[in-house]
Amino acid sequence: MNAKKIITSISILTITVMGFVACGKDLSSDPPFTTFNFDTTYDDMIKELGEPDSEKESYYGNAYNYSSDYLDLQGNVQYAFDEDGHMTNMTWAYFSEDGEEITDIYNDLHKQLQNSLGKTKEATNTVTNLADIWRLDSGNIELAAIVTSDYNVVMFTYLSPEYSTSSEEIEE
Repeated sequence: MNAKKIITSISILTITVMGFVACGKDLSSDPPFTTFNFDTTYDDMIKELGEPDSEKESYYGNAYNYSSDYLDLQGNVQYAFDEDGHMTNMTWAYFSEDGEEITDIYNDLHKQLQNSLGKTKEATNTVTNLADIWRLDSGNIELAAIVTSDYNVVMFTYLSPEYSTSSEEIEE
């Protein structure tokens, strides 16, 4: 009887673990490539990460870049803040000389997002450009890949709700 309970417990545990592995991380919550969220301040960023590798003006405000390992790939994360100091977006980018690698990374991330968020109605699928946008109340999630003879990158962006556009706003 004891052996039967042990086998049953192990079986339930195995099925549970397999379910978590199959589903992956819920990509609809916080970005999987950073511990920050949209309440993170510039001072919080500096305190945790130190001075940025580089900074620049962006469409969304002042952007700060840091080297970042995600998916066992060395890319960079960019955090942008508006003039009031609110984080506007977070983007992980990975560059490669291998366009096929970029496409494969995009496809893997796309599958995870689609499993978590469902299919998007906004997609571009051309030879050189892949892009999708999920419009959520918690902010837009954008996934894009550009593959050319000169430039190959995959970008995974979370926009704050204040800087996101809803489907209804686009239709107006």
